[in-house]
Amino acid sequence: MLTSAFANPSVPAAARRPFGERSWWPVAVVVAAIWVAVVHGALWWLDHGPSPKLPWGDEVTYLDAASKLLAGVPGWRPEPLWPPLYPQFVAGLMWLGGDSLVLVVIAQSLLLVATAILLADFVCRMTGSRAAGMTAAAMVLGYPPLVGFAHFLWPEVLHLFLFVALLWLLATKWNEIGWCAVSGLVLGLAVLTKSLLLPFVPVLLAAAAWRSRPRAAALRVVVVVSATLITVAPTVTANARRLGSPVLAGSATFNLWVGLNDVGREGHVNDIAWREYRAWLTSAEDFAGRERVLWSKISDMVRRRGFGRILGEQLSRQYFRLFDASCYLTDQLPGGVAWVRSPIGYRDLGAGPARVLRRVVVATVLLLYLAAPLGLAMSACGGNRWLRVLLMFLAYNLLIFLWLHVTTRYRVQLLPVGFVGVGCLAAWVEAGGKPRLSWRSAAAAIAIAASLVGFAFG
Repeated sequence: MLTSAFANPSVPAAARRPFGERSWWPVAVVVAAIWVAVVHGALWWLDHGPSPKLPWGDEVTYLDAASKLLAGVPGWRPEPLWPPLYPQFVAGLMWLGGDSLVLVVIAQSLLLVATAILLADFVCRMTGSRAAGMTAAAMVLGYPPLVGFAHFLWPEVLHLFLFVALLWLLATKWNEIGWCAVSGLVLGLAVLTKSLLLPFVPVLLAAAAWRSRPRAAALRVVVVVSATLITVAPTVTANARRLGSPVLAGSATFNLWVGLNDVGREGHVNDIAWREYRAWLTSAEDFAGRERVLWSKISDMVRRRGFGRILGEQLSRQYFRLFDASCYLTDQLPGGVAWVRSPIGYRDLGAGPARVLRRVVVATVLLLYLAAPLGLAMSACGGNRWLRVLLMFLAYNLLIFLWLHVTTRYRVQLLPVGFVGVGCLAAWVEAGGKPRLSWRSAAAAIAIAASLVGFAFG
């Protein structure tokens, strides 16, 4: 029985048939299981085979902070450009694993499994099709650009799990006060992992409270917000003592400045982030002073160059950087942009295996870009408010990353939207291609898919 939060009468009856009624679904499940095993096995082989990966970029910062925390160094916290939860997560797993990072990889892989389970239920409820939910779950577990982050020291997998868990809780457990408190805890942990979710929180709460009685909705919002504030309070208090500013994290202004000065359509080429970080550290004695310096430089840039010119420059590169066909996995393979720059990534992997892996990964990116817009255009899930929330989340990210520094890593948080689209496509296939797409929906899907492919290879 679908919950009222998800019930969608526009779902055709054929899409609600028991999963596996069509004879080809068992074969699809077996193929998906084999694919998931191959992807995870290949990445474990890369971790422990002839070419163990060398840390890159923020991985060094997170690992350094985690190691200092384990050693009891008082100043273990990184600058507020990096939220503090992920170093604590890594440090705890290193403590359990005797300084080994194997438990980190295992834990992040298990978080992917949990994310797949929650997203499968979310999509199944939204579309009325178990096939759609299973397809979305298979994407979580078998999409190489995402699975790669289970083997990296970036907070993407942890944040993705917390975000999907928050969506699931708000959509299915809103009427239970205890679960609202859990939702607040999860939200607090999510913003302690990546703070860019914070401005979108009012939309999530409004969607959860939609059509609830005002007094009951207000009480639940208060519970969620209170639990969130309790969760983040220790970090805000510590930053107030350490930095003189009661902030949760403070990367937005820095990323805006870097984003306005980035060069080229490909991330990590002519990268200026490290140079600007060094300049930021020496620009003032404290965090508040550095923020003032950055805002002064941003204001001066807008006055000198004009908003229209800056907007045109951002449009000419930002979405190419975000939707590039490469990803952090291919960037670290021999010949990738990160691999070329310095001794990082999979240094000793042969050219042949690297070429095969790169082509497979790029092919999966291309398939997602083609399938997701078509699935999202299907009317089978077009009337659901949580789908609209996901599309608003996509729009929010497109807006902020028009201005902020962006690389392919930042599209990981958008993957649930794409995976929902692939799930909707599966529901449509399960229903025998019904309902038929209108020409307008088909044209919109084709235009979006063509734009994504253009950004990927532009």
